[in-house]
Amino acid sequence: MAKPYYEAPFDFKRFFEKKELRKISLQESISQFISIIITTYFEEYVFDEGFGSEIWETDFDLLVNANVLKEQIKRSLTNQIETYEKRLGNTTLTINLQESVSENSNKVRLKKYLNITVTGTLLKTNEPYYFSGDYYLAPLSYK
Repeated sequence: MAKPYYEAPFDFKRFFEKKELRKISLQESISQFISIIITTYFEEYVFDEGFGSEIWETDFDLLVNANVLKEQIKRSLTNQIETYEKRLGNTTLTINLQESVSENSNKVRLKKYLNITVTGTLLKTNEPYYFSGDYYLAPLSYK
């Protein structure tokens, strides 16, 4: 019997009510775990202080060249995914640094975000794998 994969965050209320928990596919499970790697900063997970993402180390460093920043984060994330996500092989990572402008009342906000794309192969089934997510960096506000 195949292992079930469960949705994160885990629904403890349903668990204690002895109700069926939502199961997800292998691809969704890997995507959730990659997102957890990306959104965790180093030393946040006390059982493995090396687990996490370098994004948060560079979050407020607005003086760094965009290409240097992208390459630094790409190298770090590639290493982290290869180290911690053992269900995926032949991974390729693409990072695009983009900006979005939002206006509310009398403030205009310029937000930078990373579009992170991961492709690879599911080792269990040899199927292609694709993940894409947007992650905002420190917001810049101006009037």
